[in-house]
Amino acid sequence: MKTEKDIILNIPKDCDNAPKRRIIRDFVVAFYKKDWQRINEILEDKFTFKIIGDRNIEATDDFVKYLDSYINVIELNIDEILSHGKYGACNGTMKNKAEEINIAYFFEFQSASKNTIKTISEYKIINQ
Repeated sequence: MKTEKDIILNIPKDCDNAPKRRIIRDFVVAFYKKDWQRINEILEDKFTFKIIGDRNIEATDDFVKYLDSYINVIELNIDEILSHGKYGACNGTMKNKAEEINIAYFFEFQSASKNTIKTISEYKIINQ
């Protein structure tokens, strides 16, 4: 399905009974749509974004630069979303004009009862 930012979204629709699964879905969609306002609502003020194999981002300005550096995504597929206690994860693929990339994100929320994200680990593997 097309969105207002022209990204084709193939995402689970069954997240409404699990708030953390819904937040994970919303975060990943907002991330690839570069919707900083929505991302800011979901993240803790002090957060860590771990780019596995590269670096950690802990400042909002650096995170915005990283987000803006992404080549425009044309399709986002989220295959599974899991949550348990204060942890969650999702995996799928994203496509831009040049490549398809396998993605996985692991989330730590502030607590089991609080629905803001404290830590995110990002894994990416380019399909050959």
